[in-house]
Amino acid sequence: MGGGKETPRQKMIGLMYLVLMALLAMNVSKEIINAFITLNNKLESSIEQVESFNVGLDEEFATKVATLKATGAPPEELQRVAFHKGTNDEIVELTRHICNDVVKRNLYLLISAGDKNTQFSEFDDIEEAVLTDNQEAKKRLSELVNKVNDLGIIAVDEHHELHGHETEDIYHNPLFHIDDEGYIHIRDLSTYTKKDDYDTPTRLLAGPNFKEIAPEGMHLMDNLHHFRNGLIALIANHPSDTMEDGTVYQYKFDTTLIEDPDFLITESDRDAFAEIVDSIINFELEENKLDPLDAETVRNIYVRMTIPKKVLNHGEEYPWIFGQFDHAPIVAATAVMTSVRSDILQVQTLASQLVSSRVKVQAFNFNKIDPLAFSATSYINQGDSLGLRVMIAAYDSSEAMELKYWLDDTSQYRKPESEQDLTTMQTFKGKAGQKVSITGSVGDHILSGFIAIKEKGVKKWKPWKFNYSVGAPNAAVSAADLQVLYIGWDNKIKVSASGYKPESIRLVGRGCSVRGPDSKGFYIAKVTNPKLKKASLIVTGIDDKGKTNELTNETFRVFPLPKPTAYFAGKAGGNLKKANAVSYSTLKASLGDSPLDVPYEVVSFTMFTTKGGAPIELNSKTNRLTKTMKAAVKKIPKNGSLTFTRVKVKNLKSGRIFQLESGIVLKLI
Repeated sequence: MGGGKETPRQKMIGLMYLVLMALLAMNVSKEIINAFITLNNKLESSIEQVESFNVGLDEEFATKVATLKATGAPPEELQRVAFHKGTNDEIVELTRHICNDVVKRNLYLLISAGDKNTQFSEFDDIEEAVLTDNQEAKKRLSELVNKVNDLGIIAVDEHHELHGHETEDIYHNPLFHIDDEGYIHIRDLSTYTKKDDYDTPTRLLAGPNFKEIAPEGMHLMDNLHHFRNGLIALIANHPSDTMEDGTVYQYKFDTTLIEDPDFLITESDRDAFAEIVDSIINFELEENKLDPLDAETVRNIYVRMTIPKKVLNHGEEYPWIFGQFDHAPIVAATAVMTSVRSDILQVQTLASQLVSSRVKVQAFNFNKIDPLAFSATSYINQGDSLGLRVMIAAYDSSEAMELKYWLDDTSQYRKPESEQDLTTMQTFKGKAGQKVSITGSVGDHILSGFIAIKEKGVKKWKPWKFNYSVGAPNAAVSAADLQVLYIGWDNKIKVSASGYKPESIRLVGRGCSVRGPDSKGFYIAKVTNPKLKKASLIVTGIDDKGKTNELTNETFRVFPLPKPTAYFAGKAGGNLKKANAVSYSTLKASLGDSPLDVPYEVVSFTMFTTKGGAPIELNSKTNRLTKTMKAAVKKIPKNGSLTFTRVKVKNLKSGRIFQLESGIVLKLI
């Protein structure tokens, strides 16, 4: 400090100080990085819940449409509803596309950290491979999965599966997965080896300086901008309902009137932007270019999804993309992108709810719901297919069911309601949902008639028709475990063949072994080849003349056993009373409501919580919380979080140990 020459001892002390500071920095960095991983995992879990909710909205919309068709809505009403249904379908497609685009850019970062020569075009085929049967796209996706495995950017220990190598499922890999709806998700990055890489986000998204934003960063901002405007256009551009004077407005909101703000988005700036949005919305309302019922949703989407051109970061002005990704650890960049996807899905919820509200269905009084399966015929020949419709039937069990019907006479069925002679029909009146017994000779039959339904207190007769056949003896095979064969599992098979004695029936398998039957009449079919996709079960019967006849040959799909779900205090996630969290000590794993009775046991797990505001990680090598874990749980404040990850379970029958893809995220209340 005084400018004199340092002694060797002073130089050594200085070097040790630098080393100590570096070690301290590394420790802080590790805690921060782990916090980002935990945050990203929680966001992913939340995203999956929102996705599930949005799928429910889509199904609810489809139910409304089906109800209107079933209740005889006029053609013009069905046409109007079809328009709104199409709008909702476009909302779903638009949302999935932008969400997957964000994830693909995230994967681009994560893989580029291990291979700088990675091109963004390598990720183009992911969505196509999932949503279509494009074999070329699936091949390129498989190559991408292999590249992840070969780069070594995921640390795999002896208990982890060798993702992508020991399975034919091209979507199974350590970095990402695709759900049933076609959404791509980032997996738990705790085993990702490049967690603290800050060069890649800077290089690929931020860019070298404020004036040279990286192309992919600009594309990300542009895509979010187009998504917002596209979503607004979908929900705000539509014809109005017919007014009392017969007027029909063609609403067409001008999305060019609102652009991303030039000013910084602080809290005060955000309020100012909201005022701008309000003023433009009010102008469009006055011009009859915006439906008043849409105004609030349009406003919320603008405020939520608008990205400022600049933000404040440590008192300095930065371009938004620069402020988010410049010198940000790669796991922090992942958390930012996951947060963006969460916002996208939540505005999709707003948009779908708004569009769904435009479809009104007539209210009926229902107090009971039952599953219902039916077909135009109950008899088919070998080689034919059965068109089976499965649905949920809702009805009022307090009201008597009233039916009128004919057998093999449709003359009255074809008449208009005003000409129906209901007095000539057979009548049934009894408990709602009660079975009506019908008999008939061998051959085809048509059962038709009317059922009474009260609409606004007025009884109306709705037509129905059912075709059925009475045929010769046949045989059928049914799998007790959900009509599929599970690899390595004793699948119970029940065989029946009318016209044959039980002792004359035999069951053989192709692609699987068969033993039995046991004392209860069940055969056991077992598949041992993990690469097999299909297996066949053949039923033969010996007739009275001693001739062996092949009665049926059915193909079954082959699947691996489903993975279990982890539970703590009976919860797989969501809210949990703190008293329950404190009193419980064991993590359990099971298949939930599955009919499969597969015993699983948790063998190890990791628990995340916070201490003094900082995340802490605790490990257990059993299925029970350690004393340290129990003490940590007791200190979690109200509305605090408790997370269990890296949950490993053991199949008690096969002895196989594997790690679950998702853990448990709980909020203590």
